[in-house]
Amino acid sequence: MRAQAPPARPDLRGAAGLVEAVQRLSLARTVGEVQEIVRTAARRLCGADGAVLVMRDGPMSWYVDEDAVAPLWKGQRFPLDSCLGGWVIRHGVAAVIPDVSDDPRVPFAVYEPTFARSCVVVPIRRQEAIGAIGNYWSTNHHATPEEIELLQALADATAVALENVALWSDSERRIAERTAVLEASLAQTEETLNTLAHELRNAIGSARGLLELALADQTLDPETREDVRLAHAGTAEGLVVLEQQLAIARDQAGQLTPEHERVPVCTVLDDLARTYRAIRDDGSVALRVDRPGAGLELRTDPHLLTQVLRNLISNALKFTDTGEVRLGACAGPGPKQVTLSVADTGVGIAPDDQARIFERFEQVDHVQAGRPLGTGLGLPYVLQVTRLLGGTLALDSEPGVGSTFSLTLPRA
Repeated sequence: MRAQAPPARPDLRGAAGLVEAVQRLSLARTVGEVQEIVRTAARRLCGADGAVLVMRDGPMSWYVDEDAVAPLWKGQRFPLDSCLGGWVIRHGVAAVIPDVSDDPRVPFAVYEPTFARSCVVVPIRRQEAIGAIGNYWSTNHHATPEEIELLQALADATAVALENVALWSDSERRIAERTAVLEASLAQTEETLNTLAHELRNAIGSARGLLELALADQTLDPETREDVRLAHAGTAEGLVVLEQQLAIARDQAGQLTPEHERVPVCTVLDDLARTYRAIRDDGSVALRVDRPGAGLELRTDPHLLTQVLRNLISNALKFTDTGEVRLGACAGPGPKQVTLSVADTGVGIAPDDQARIFERFEQVDHVQAGRPLGTGLGLPYVLQVTRLLGGTLALDSEPGVGSTFSLTLPRA
């Protein structure tokens, strides 16, 4: 008899597991990130022994990734009309197979060498499906309506995430190209930026819409509803990148003008802390706030100030694996100045690299290892906007110890 591995422990079950997966998918920026999220979440949602991610590749079904107790078909391609994944992609409907040896849609000769004895496969996008997600069990298992619904919801979120990734990848390429065009021909700036903003806001809006549907579910318990709400808030992080790219281009075109108003510093710090605790709440890094006196105020552009601090906090969290990120503010050093700071216990920056990180498209390669690549525009944007607000930016950093960025602004 073939030795059977025990079923995967379903540690991400039900709506809570789906919420976590959808939140992570809304922040994914590469196809690889989407694949990793889907293959693990799909298996755990239903407590399956294995899960596969299948993508349509012309007339073929490509089994691009899997998470299973034993190998299935990762990396293999089959004609659409000769495998179950292809059947689901062609028809755009789920296939529930309690016994793979007793269903004409299943090529049993392909399944027989594997542990798979039952499965459920759902389409990624039901109109003109682009792929499928499958769950497999080592015993005869008839998937429940709840399991099918959870897996289909994950597939729907995957479709949105893949569309977002395509738009993000395309937008990053076009941003680099269009920045060069801006330097030569500022007359076309507004039309180009409006088009790009429309595309990206639509993509992010799709992710937010999916989470809003989850919030509309009146059967969610309070804890899960709070998780959904925080996931919805997390998609706001995607808008940060969009706004910073637009601001850089508008500043170069002379179209970025601060709109000054009264800004209570404590309010800015508290709002940022709430947002980033919702996005990065994994227990490995603490986000702390050193609140100044309640009367500390600035007269500045609150939107631009928030964008600068968002960039600094995002970088700090990205390059800090353990310890803390500390957000603070104080009066001074001059009598009519306020200094806001973002300090971390992360990888730090070598002295030779500290100047060039503020140049466009520059990144420090050795500190990027194992981390999502950025655009190389975040810190240049921070420096540009800081100067636009009449302030200065200072960096104090030591490799292996951490970094502190200090933003000093005039009170008025």
